[in-house]
Parts: sequence; structure tokens; C-alpha cells
Amino acid sequence: MPHTPGPREPSPRTPSPRTRSPRSAGTRDALYAAGLRRFALDGWRTARVRDIVSDAGQGNDSAINYHFGGRTGLLTEILRRGVARMEDERRADLRRWAETPPDLVEIVRGVVAPLAALADDDEGRWTLRVIGQLAASAEVDRTVTAGPVADTALQDQLTMLVTAAAQRGGADLARHRVRQLIVMLTAELATRAGDPPDSPPAHAVYVADFVGWLAAGLDRPRPA
Repeated sequence: MPHTPGPREPSPRTPSPRTRSPRSAGTRDALYAAGLRRFALDGWRTARVRDIVSDAGQGNDSAINYHFGGRTGLLTEILRRGVARMEDERRADLRRWAETPPDLVEIVRGVVAPLAALADDDEGRWTLRVIGQLAASAEVDRTVTAGPVADTALQDQLTMLVTAAAQRGGADLARHRVRQLIVMLTAELATRAGDPPDSPPAHAVYVADFVGWLAAGLDRPRPA
């Protein structure tokens, strides 16, 4: 997944979990849900804070700053929660791969399938549409080592993907190809998330075909 772009904003003044009241936690969740939807529909850079606050049933425009540290802080939280939703499935793949080393196609499947599965519900579809807005800013080194992906199973999978792809074209070309994969993957799934849930082809066929196509691109010989 792409790193979070934009200028650094002040750290959120979020109450600690020990002191946050149920009412405060409810407000934060409402703002998150409203912000996620607005970012997906209106764009994370252009969605109006006043609309997010209004959708959440709040009256103070500073609520986003208080709970998330601003617009970029809310974006980071959206990405963090999206990555967290996939963590268990990715960790299970990593444990299985430790016993049976995967080939390139299997690593691509492990990267793609949990992300594609977010399309199963509204929150996941909104998340995919937000992630897709960041596709053009993907940088493999920063994506793998910084931001919401750092220290996650997805970080480990992307590192394995670069290593596997390097066997065909070398490390530099492998990083470039994995960047292409991230851009195409996130942009395509964002488009898919905007379609009706039962759009053809069926989900399993769609994922299998997409995985095969992406893996073939990584596995092609180095150009002369």
C-alpha cells in the first residue's frame, strides 16, 4: 500500500485508552465512519471537514483535529485500520510459507487476496476507494518500511515479493516492478469497489485472473 503523502500535521491530542470516555470513543468512531465515506466519495484532499463533522452528528469543526490530528491523521487511521483488518489472514499465510516456501504466484496471491476481500462490505469498499487515491504515490522502499505498513505481515509479504521478483531481473528492476504492481493493484481494486457487489466476473474468478496477470508481469525476463 502507498505511504501517506502530504505535509506533517500536529500529533492528535487523542485521550489515552484509559481515560477516553465511552462518549468520546463513540464520537471518534462516528467521525471515522463519516470521514471514511467522504474521503472515498469526495477525495481525501478535497472532502470538506464541515461535511464530515455534520455527517457524524457533531457541531464542532475542530473535532477532526482533536481526535485525529487533522485530515492527514484521519487518512493514516483509515490506512491503519485497513491494514489491521488483513493482518490475521496475512500472518496465517506467512506461517504456512515458513513450512512450505511459496513460489512467485503464491506470494502475489498472498498480497492480493486479503486486499480484494475488503470489497465484501461497505467499510472495506470505502477503504479500497481511499487507498486507490494514493496509488500514484507508491514508493516500494517507503511503502515497505514506513507508515501503516511498517512492522506488519504485509511488510513481510512485500519484502518477499521483491526478493522473488529479483530472481528474474535483479533487485532494482524488481523494486520497480513491485511498485507497478502496487499502483495497478490499488487503482484496479478501487475501481472494482465502486462497481455493484455482484459485478462480473465472480469474485473468485476475478482474483485468480488478476493474480495470474500480476505474477506474469513480475516474472517476465529482463528486457535486453
